[in-house]
This record gives sequence, C-alpha cells and structure tokens, in this order.
Amino acid sequence: MKVKSRQRHVGLYWLLGILTCGVVIAGKLFLVWGFDTYLYSLPIVGGVLASLEIVELASPILLAVLGLSLGALTYYLAPKSSTILRFLLLTMALPLILLVGHPVRHNLWVKQVSNQENLSPTQARQVTDKFLQQKTSKAGNLGFYWYTAQQPKPPIRLSNVQPLEGGNPLQAQLTELGKRQTGLMRLAFGIYTWLFNHAGWGLRMIYALLSGFIGLIYFYRGQHWANHKRRG
Repeated sequence: MKVKSRQRHVGLYWLLGILTCGVVIAGKLFLVWGFDTYLYSLPIVGGVLASLEIVELASPILLAVLGLSLGALTYYLAPKSSTILRFLLLTMALPLILLVGHPVRHNLWVKQVSNQENLSPTQARQVTDKFLQQKTSKAGNLGFYWYTAQQPKPPIRLSNVQPLEGGNPLQAQLTELGKRQTGLMRLAFGIYTWLFNHAGWGLRMIYALLSGFIGLIYFYRGQHWANHKRRG
C-alpha cells in the first residue's frame, strides 16, 4: 500500500508540474505576442524596446513563479528522491521559456510581410526565408533568432526584405571609416564594431543567467516550504 501511495504521489507531482510548466510557457507566449503587436510596433520607442528585448524581463519573473511552484510540489516526492528527478522539469522548462518567444515573433513578422505586400502565407514565408538565408545563412525560426540578435526589428516592406548586399548602410560606413583610422581611433572603431555585433547576444546571455539563477533560488524556497510542511 505504501508503494502504491508513493507512486500516486510521484504521478501527482509530474501531473501538476507539467501543468504548471504549460501555464508559465503559455503566459510567456501571450506576453511576447502582446509586446510584439502593440509595443514593438510603436515609432522610435518600439525599436528601442525591441533592441533591449524588454519582454525578456518577464522571464526571470516567470522562472521565479515556476521555480517556487515546482519546489513546493516536491512535497509529493520522497525526501530522499533523486536530485535529477527534482530538477528535471525546471531544467527542461528554462530553455523553453527563454526561446519560445522567437517563433511567435517570427510568425508575426511573416504575417506582417504577407499583409503589407499582399502575398500568400506561403509566398511570404519563402521571401522571408530567402532574406534570412542571405543575412544569416539560416532560414526559418533559427534564422530569425540569429538575425534579431543584431537587428531587433526586421523589415516588412518587400523592397527591403529582398536580399540586398551591404547589410546595414550606417554600420557599413562606420566599419569602412574605422579601417581608415590608425592607433587608438582604429582600436575604438574596432571595439564599437565588436559591441554592435555582439550586444544582442550579451543581452540574451544576461537574461538567461538571471532567469536560471532566480528560478533556482525560488525552487529552493519552494522546496524548503515542502520540507517544512512534510515535517509538520
């Protein structure tokens, strides 16, 4: 009877844990859709918010909620249960919460291109895939993820979406100017170019580390509550 009871408790942990992960991921999807539709589309301000990937500030909050919930749900696990078992759901949910927004933004972008240029969804996807392939050597969601690390708001006009040589004109001009410099000025332009090309990746890394750290802290808080409840 004790074995059956323990199995039921483990099953309840997985059921409630997966349900909690699903709710948190759905919340992230809704936030990304709302930010991309209403905030990132604003003139000037929207571009700034998109470049900061401001919606990703929700990730640490969502990971805190998820970590606390999953930690509390360890109440249904045996006190000496495997560490891998305890952290498995949190470990699996972390990359999903961090990355799930980019396919949403990609689909919204393809839809915008389709509406702007009166293209069918299939045609719009072919055009945008060709653009991403030219810019990043990758198509689809992966290409969009790579591209938005440097250019947070991809163009929606067909004339801009068609593959063009040269990339960002201002960036190309500054890079060329930097090549003509010497000494400290050349070094300064080199540092600027490096920061321009890698700032997006750095920002994403900061969000990821912060989210994982906060998720872990709140998981332990939830687990502490579960242990206290079990002893009480």
